[in-house]
Amino acid sequence: MGVKTGLACAAADVAHWGLTSVLKRGGGNVPGTLALKLDPQIIADLAPALEGSIVVTGTNGKTTTNGLIADGLAAADYDVVCNRAGNNMQTGIAAAIVAGRRGSRGTGAGAAGAGAAAGKKRFGAFECDELYTVRVLPQLKPRALVLLNLFRDQLDRYGEIDHTQDVIAQALEKSPTTTLIYNADDPLCAAIADRVPNSSIGFGIDEPTGLEADRISDSRFCAKCNAPLDYDYVHYGQLGKYRCPKCGWERPELAYAARNVALECGRDGGYSWDICGADGFSQHVKTRYNGLYMVFNVTAVAAALQFAGADTEKLDQVIADYEPAGGRMHTYHVLGRDVVSNLAKNPAGFDRMISEVKAADSCLMAFFLNDNDADGHDISWIWDVDFEKLCELDLERVFVGGTRKNDLQVRLKYAGIDARLIDGIEDAVRGCFGADDALELHSVANYTVFPTVTADLKRLDGTERPAGSADVAAGCARVELGCVADAGLAGAIARPLRIVHLYPDALNLYGDGGNIASLRQRCEWRGIPVVVDQVRMGEELDLSDADVVLLGGGADRDQLAVCKELLAQKEKLAAYVESDGALLAICGGYQLLGRFYMMGNTQVEGLGVIGAETRSGEGRLIHNVAINSPVACTPIVGFENHGGRTYLDDGETPLGTPLVAGTGNNEFAVGEGVLHKGVVGTYFHGPVLPKNPQVTDWLIAHALERRGIACELPALDDAYETAAHDVALDIVRG
Repeated sequence: MGVKTGLACAAADVAHWGLTSVLKRGGGNVPGTLALKLDPQIIADLAPALEGSIVVTGTNGKTTTNGLIADGLAAADYDVVCNRAGNNMQTGIAAAIVAGRRGSRGTGAGAAGAGAAAGKKRFGAFECDELYTVRVLPQLKPRALVLLNLFRDQLDRYGEIDHTQDVIAQALEKSPTTTLIYNADDPLCAAIADRVPNSSIGFGIDEPTGLEADRISDSRFCAKCNAPLDYDYVHYGQLGKYRCPKCGWERPELAYAARNVALECGRDGGYSWDICGADGFSQHVKTRYNGLYMVFNVTAVAAALQFAGADTEKLDQVIADYEPAGGRMHTYHVLGRDVVSNLAKNPAGFDRMISEVKAADSCLMAFFLNDNDADGHDISWIWDVDFEKLCELDLERVFVGGTRKNDLQVRLKYAGIDARLIDGIEDAVRGCFGADDALELHSVANYTVFPTVTADLKRLDGTERPAGSADVAAGCARVELGCVADAGLAGAIARPLRIVHLYPDALNLYGDGGNIASLRQRCEWRGIPVVVDQVRMGEELDLSDADVVLLGGGADRDQLAVCKELLAQKEKLAAYVESDGALLAICGGYQLLGRFYMMGNTQVEGLGVIGAETRSGEGRLIHNVAINSPVACTPIVGFENHGGRTYLDDGETPLGTPLVAGTGNNEFAVGEGVLHKGVVGTYFHGPVLPKNPQVTDWLIAHALERRGIACELPALDDAYETAAHDVALDIVRG
C-alpha cells in the first residue's frame, strides 16, 4: 500500500470511528469522501486485495439484490465486503472498500458476516447508482456487473433513459474484463448488452405470468431500428418477451431462466419457481415476498453467485433469512396494529408495491411523497402509477403525507379514492382506530421521506393502543362526487365529447395520463358525456369528429418514431388545428408542432402547424415554473425539463408570461408555450391539467363552443386541486 493510500485509509478510519463511536451515527459516505480527496484512486488501489467483486446496478432492486448476493457469498464461506446500507455512489463504495480491507476485524459497511474467519477469500458485493458506474467500474474492474432493469426515475436528475444507457455502456467499455449479467426481458438492458464488447449473460422469466402487467411502460422500441416492438407476453413495464417485426431483433436467449413461476395464496404467500441455468444448473427457490420483481432479483442473484463460483446450495436459506436493509419490507407492531413499510421511488416501484398490497388484500394504506433533491423535483410521474388498481380492494382508509401530499391527494381523487392528509405515519395508525385490529396498514414512501417513516415506526415498535383511546370516524375511502350537471347543457350535446390521446404507448414520459383523467373526469362530474380514444403506433389517425386532442412528451427515440408516423398524415392534424380544434401539446409534443426541432445535432422536420422552431441550447431548463395566462385567472403552475429552446414567430402568442425570469420557451424570451387558435402548447409537466383545473375547463369550453354550444360550465369542488396548486405556486415563489 502506497503512502497516499495509507494516509487516505487512516483518515477514513478516524472519520468512521468518530461517526460511529462518538456521534453514534452510521458511517455513511463521509469516510469515503475523505479517502477520495486524499487518494482519488483509492478504489483502484484497494481492489487487488479482493478475490473479485460483483457490482449491482439498475433502477429498482439494487439494495435487495446486492444484499442477497452478499449473503449468498457469505454462506459459501467468503469474507464479504459490501455497502449494505445502500450508500451507492462512489463515496459509499470507497467507504465500504476501505473498511473492508480490515476483513473480519472491520465494522459497519465492511463487515458482511459476523465472525468471518481469517484466511477466507475476500469478495466484494457493491450496489452502485447507475450514473456512478462510469466512475466505479474503471477503478474496481469487477468480475461482473449485474444490471437489473431500467425505468424512468428522477428525470430532472438522470435525464432520459438513453443517457443512463450511455453511461452504463461507457462504464463497461472502460472495464472490458467485466461480464455483464443483465435482465434480458428488459429491452433497454438488452440494448446495452448488444452494443458493448463485454461478454454477457442474460436472465429473465421464460414464460408468461399474466400477473402484474402495467398500463404504462417505458420505451418498447427496437434498439436497432426504432420500430415498435411486438410482445408475446409482458410481465410489467417493458419487461417481457419481445421481437422487432421490422428487423428481427429480439429478446436474447436466457442463460438463467425462471420457470414454473407460481404465486402462493394467503397472507404469508410468496413466489416459488425453478431457476434453470448453464451446465445443467437447476434450483427450486421460494421467497416470502409476493412481488414479481423478486423473481427477477433472486434469479439475478443465482446467476451472479454461479458466475462467481459460489455454491448456491444454501440459497433457499439465504432467501428465507434475508432481512431488507433500512426497514424495507419490514413489519412493525405500532399502537396495536401491524404496519408494513415499503420504499418506492418511481412508477414501476409504486406499481410493484400496489401489486403486493393487492396480493395481501389490504384495505388500509398510507402513501408518502417528498420532492427533495434526492427524490427529484418533478412529481408528474405519480400519474403513471396505477392507483386505480386499489379500487379493486374493499378500501377502508387511505392516507397521504410528505411534502407533496396535496398532489397525492389529487392523484388519488382522480382514481376514485378519497385520501386524508397526515403529517406522519403515527397519524395514519391513529387514523385506523376503529378498524379491525387484525388488518395490516401498508405504508409506501419515496426516497427521502422513507427514513422518517421508518424512524417513527421503530420508535413506536412494540407499543399498544392506549387504553380508552377513542375510535376515529371511518369516513369513506371512495370519492363520492354528486353530479352537478346542467340539464340544458347535457341535452344540447347530441353525441359524447370525443377526446383523442395520440400515441400513449410512446409519448408517456411526464404523466400525460393525468391530463386525460382531468379532461374525462371534469366532463363526467358535470354530466357531460365523454369518450376517450387512444391512437397507438401504426394505427390510422381519425380526427374527423375529435373534440380535444392530447399530444404528450416522450424520450428522444420515442418522439422520433411518433414524428415519422405523424408526418405521413400531418394534413389531418393540420386540418384539425385550422378548424379551431382544441389540442393540448406537452413538451416533445409541443416541439413536434413547429417547423423543426433538434435531436442532438440532427434537425428533425416537424409538422409545421404552428409558427415555431426548436433549436439546441446549452444545458437543460429544469425548474418549478408558473405563468400568468389568459386561459386562467390564477397562475398556471408546473415543472419544466427541456434541452430544446423554442422560438415563436412574431405572429404567434405565448401561452403566458413566466413569473420567474429565464424559464419558459427559452431563457431569453418572456413567454412560455403557445396559444394558437385552440392549441395550448406548453413545456409544463405536473401534469399540467389536474393542478390547473381552469386550463382543463378552458379546453372543454372551447370544444363545446366549436360545436356551437356556448355555456358557462357548472362549478366543481376543486378544494384538493386548489391546495395542490397553491403548494406548487409557493415553491415557485420560494
